[in-house]
Amino acid sequence: KLNISKRLVILLIISLIMPVTILADTVAFKTVVSKNDMAVTGDFWLDVQMQITAGSSPRTLNSLTADVYFGNQISYSSADNWAYGSALGYSRSDNDLTDHIRVGTTGNSVGMDAPGDPPGWNVTTSWQTVVTLKFTIATATSVNISINDATDAAAYFNNISNNPSGAGVTDWTVTNEDGGDITLPVVLSSFTAQYIDSTPTICWTTQSETNVLGWNIYRSETDILEEAIQTNTEIIPGAGTTSELTEYTYEDMNEVTANTEYCYWLESIEYSGSTDNYGPISLLIPEEGEEPGSPEIPYEYGLHQNYPNPFNPDTEICFSMKDDCIAELSIYNIRGQKVITLFTNKSVNKDELFRVNWNGKDDTGNSVSSGLYFYKLKAGDFNSTKKMILMK
Repeated sequence: KLNISKRLVILLIISLIMPVTILADTVAFKTVVSKNDMAVTGDFWLDVQMQITAGSSPRTLNSLTADVYFGNQISYSSADNWAYGSALGYSRSDNDLTDHIRVGTTGNSVGMDAPGDPPGWNVTTSWQTVVTLKFTIATATSVNISINDATDAAAYFNNISNNPSGAGVTDWTVTNEDGGDITLPVVLSSFTAQYIDSTPTICWTTQSETNVLGWNIYRSETDILEEAIQTNTEIIPGAGTTSELTEYTYEDMNEVTANTEYCYWLESIEYSGSTDNYGPISLLIPEEGEEPGSPEIPYEYGLHQNYPNPFNPDTEICFSMKDDCIAELSIYNIRGQKVITLFTNKSVNKDELFRVNWNGKDDTGNSVSSGLYFYKLKAGDFNSTKKMILMK
């Protein structure tokens, strides 16, 4: 028989020669939609989050790289709401690489003065937002969001006391949760009313439609929808399901009264019978026999709304400044790309009303397509941007 001491020796030898399973340190990234206006030019925000999925917790973050890919249905604006900054010992970056944003972080200053000073940021087993990426919705019904498995990386300080000096750094094994297709049920991108040829004319544009059977128009002399009456006798056919831009024009042939302001609503009807209402928008009927020309522009400083809007083929942009200055006026498309500079380094006199015409062409002389555009004025320290719609 073996005595107790010999048994302990045998057990020790067995434990030394048997393989030991070590739990790997692993983190995961994912994106979470934190804001979705679901409309063209609206906000679409993504929270980039991370958590420890295996291994010790918490771990103090040393560095990370995450490439967040997206489609041209959205355009990148900025990064905000970082979980950490220089006060915790980190530098950070967000680089716009056209089809993806590279989020980067380095913690070279964590604990540089003494253990825990700056303190660093701890990753735990709970999902935590690292940064919010902010986009503008361009035109789409969905957008694919993904984090690239091949390029993401993250590392932690071995010394959990936040003193990297001599402690070293270890790479996490990184996994991702694919965001997949995210719905952007964009329907209406413009809705306007104009008095053309003695007739109220309603125009609207959809960037996409999903199971849209048709449309109804409602009108009232108040801004209360319940008091409105339907002006169309038959449903205006919709486009069904499409991701293509669709333009509509409707002439209200019902009697109207001069010097009266009417409110209009637009109702979309799906095949299922469900409806959505848009509006109201207002239209002032001029004196009988008169047609509204270029409106009287109130004498106020700044950039005014273009007229007409929507327009085809050209429109007028006006502005006035309080002081003499040097100004630049440019047109941009919905992706933020410059279409044309109407003028630059122009001397502007104070109190003078400037009128500038744009003929709907880019800087090469080619006519641009229908859609939403932005005009931006830089005049001295003054900056202002407004929207306009080209409708062909």
